[in-house]
Amino acid sequence: MRLRREHGITAALGVSAVLAFIDLQWSYTLHYKLPQPDFYVYYLAAQLGRVRGWAAIYDPAVFLPPVTMAVGKPLPYLNPPELAWLVMPLSYLPYTLAGWIWTCLLAAALGLIWYLVAPGRGLLRLIHGVGAAALLPVFVGVLFGQVSLLVVAAVALSWWFLSTGRPWLAGLALSALILKPQIAFLVPVAFVLSGYGRVVLAWLAVSVPLAIITLLAVGTAVFHHISQSLQSVSAVPGPIQSSLLRQLPFPLAVIGIVLVLAVSALILWRGRGSGPSLPIAVGLISSTLVSPYVNFYDLSALVLAGWLILRLDRPRWQKAVTLAMYVPLYGAPIWPVFTLFCLCGWLVSLAALNPLTRALASQRAAA
Repeated sequence: MRLRREHGITAALGVSAVLAFIDLQWSYTLHYKLPQPDFYVYYLAAQLGRVRGWAAIYDPAVFLPPVTMAVGKPLPYLNPPELAWLVMPLSYLPYTLAGWIWTCLLAAALGLIWYLVAPGRGLLRLIHGVGAAALLPVFVGVLFGQVSLLVVAAVALSWWFLSTGRPWLAGLALSALILKPQIAFLVPVAFVLSGYGRVVLAWLAVSVPLAIITLLAVGTAVFHHISQSLQSVSAVPGPIQSSLLRQLPFPLAVIGIVLVLAVSALILWRGRGSGPSLPIAVGLISSTLVSPYVNFYDLSALVLAGWLILRLDRPRWQKAVTLAMYVPLYGAPIWPVFTLFCLCGWLVSLAALNPLTRALASQRAAA
């Protein structure tokens, strides 16, 4: 047993080291002048917002020149101002120090997701964690300073609160979606269809005031400025957009979105009462597929979806399908259409499960 455990750990670490090296080589192809370019966007937004007002961070005439000079590419700020407010304490520090602190926060978020949700025990649990850290969307997300992992950690925390019988706290945790809504915006809808009304009410109690504060802080001109920013950077090479709208012709994308939403609703309706894992997993998968703007490193949210599915007593073929998703997720920047096809197949595979089996599996997991 000791030999098998040691060999397993060695193999996992070796494969992860090779994948991390490949991740680094791939990230160099994007040619950013500054480390953690996405965090720099938040950092600069916090600094400019303090001085020139929060509406100015969305104005391409104000924001794009300094970010282009520093990073080498025009990267607009497209998140709600709450993210800039979160980063504001770090904006008083030198960028290098602020970047290291932010990286530690992202690493802690990944550790929290692993601690709360990763399936299995001992060696198997360790392999899941190491494999997730070496997955290209996760690795590059941390390397670039993407906020995605903080949002995914909030969703994981919401699952944990709900699994331990605290729906109001689950809804409060879910309000962190405001930092980057597009990667999990259908999770609250999934909770509605699954009968978790108190979670949604708690989420709305925080999210609606935050949305009002956002509009008061930036004004309605923000929509025009975001549209201008997107047009100005549309021809600039950058991270691959991994959604149906970005990878398929518009008519096919619309058909695909309708089918994804229909299949998701069917899964959730049949699975009512089977626990919170299924709604969150389906919400994350469908959000990725139908979101109008999602980068490949936002696919890190699907690590949580996979772990939630693997925690339950699924048939072997379902576990095999879930584990096999590691390959298309890793290759998303290279084969984005293939990744979307696999994600659609993964979603359909969840619809094939018997709802009674799901309920029994959830009860065993909670016991």
